[in-house]
Parts: sequence; C-alpha cells; structure tokens
Amino acid sequence: MTETLMPPLTGLTNGSPLAALFDIVATTARLNREEECDSAETAAADHVYGAYPDTFGRVLEHDAWTGYPALRDHAIEPSAMAYLDNGLWLHHTITHDADYRDVLTLVVPCVCGRGYTATRLDDESDLLEVLEELRTAGGRSAHGGDTGGLYCAGSTA
Repeated sequence: MTETLMPPLTGLTNGSPLAALFDIVATTARLNREEECDSAETAAADHVYGAYPDTFGRVLEHDAWTGYPALRDHAIEPSAMAYLDNGLWLHHTITHDADYRDVLTLVVPCVCGRGYTATRLDDESDLLEVLEELRTAGGRSAHGGDTGGLYCAGSTA
C-alpha cells in the first residue's frame, strides 16, 4: 500500500528530514483505548505474579483485572484494578517518570463506612503486614489516629 505524506503546515521544505519525521508522527497512531486497557491488565497481572507469587500470584487470575486508559489531560497513566472482595480493591499502574516502576496500591474501606484508605505496597512483606492488620479489623481500615496503623483518609467512593 502506498501512502502519500503531506508536508506539515510549518513552512518546512517538502522532502526535508524534519518534514518527513513530522509526517511519520502524524500517521502513526497511538494505542487505542482498548489496547491501552489490555496492556494495563497484562502489566498488572505480570507484576503480581512476579513480585507477589505467594499471595496475589496464588489468588488472582489474569482475567481478574479491569484496565483503564490514560487520562492524559490529568497526567494519569493507564491502570488496572482487581476486586478482592468485601470492598477491597487492588490498583496497579506504571510510573512514566524516569524509572518506569510498577506501583501497586491496596484500597481498603474504612470501618466508619465513609471512606477508603490507600496503602502503597512495595513488596510481599508489606502486603503480609497490612493483611495481618486488616484481618484483626475485619477487612476494614481502623481509625488508628497517629499510631502508625491504617486510618480513614477521608476518600469517598
């Protein structure tokens, strides 16, 4: 298939390397929303299977994840969420700053019923510590105040 590239409306000389590069960018499509969502789901599943093999890797199936596209106007990258049960969610995204790191966050309803607490998990030992606290609080984040425990962050559903 032959495509005719039109020179950009920037006053560049037709056939110049920069004009050709601008044309390539103009004809190269970004991932569509569905592809972005699929990619976010795959990245989340890959991360939990690799970094949390003895916990999330044992209980979450690949299709447990629901992907969401980027919100570029708000600088929010594509992400995926998995529902764990009893109001608890797991959120995954990849930072697009200098290091492209996986970010996994456990979202837990508060005992007061008015909000959620988001806890960033760095590794499986972090998760086990949080799960132990949640187990004693019936799967809800307790109002721990300044004790260092989980507390209601005032985030509403």
